[in-house]
Amino acid sequence: MTASNEAEQNQVGTADPAAASSEGIPLLPQDETPSGSTELARELRRLRGLVAGSVYEDVHDAVRTVRELADHLEAVGKPVRPKDYGTWGTPEHIGANPAIGQRNPVSPPLEPVVFPDATVRADLELGIEYQGPPGCVHGGIVALLFDEMLGLANAASKSVGMTADLRITYSSPTPLYAPLRFEARQDRVEGRKIWASATLHAGNTLCASAEGLFVEPCGIRDHERSRPIEG
Repeated sequence: MTASNEAEQNQVGTADPAAASSEGIPLLPQDETPSGSTELARELRRLRGLVAGSVYEDVHDAVRTVRELADHLEAVGKPVRPKDYGTWGTPEHIGANPAIGQRNPVSPPLEPVVFPDATVRADLELGIEYQGPPGCVHGGIVALLFDEMLGLANAASKSVGMTADLRITYSSPTPLYAPLRFEARQDRVEGRKIWASATLHAGNTLCASAEGLFVEPCGIRDHERSRPIEG
């Protein structure tokens, strides 16, 4: 894939402006991989929820099955080393992201959309595999998603930066199995410094808010400025 094609893949797609104003445009849509790896990741997410959220009398047969599967995948797969990614923000790179990657079984079901004012929104529910206090989302998971959403807000505003400072205020427990809404936006840019902020609500309840300072790496290429940076 050429650099120009990569950039097109990661830009906000076109859509009806009226629809965009009410529903937003999908940001970083990820296609199903021909190999079936995204479908495999989806089933593994389901498996994570079942293992984390259930009590079993005897699952040794399942252990053998999963071990055999892992051995098989290890044998037929080609490992990708971090240095093999030529640049950030390509579909291959995003797919492995632990916050948004559809190829990563650890990733929460984050499907962000962007609005005409460059606000980025994501609606999702989190299950027991993300639990911290009983019945509540782990604060570290909230921080992970805030970091990702702030980076996406910067990308939507055609900026790119790496997290230098992330401050989160937890106002109320974030419930499991409840509709959650993250909203993020870029606040201002001064030279290489970028500030962004975000909120997390469960219904009308503010669960947490975040403020982030990001720094644009030296030598960033123009076609990479609209791509997200994770962490």
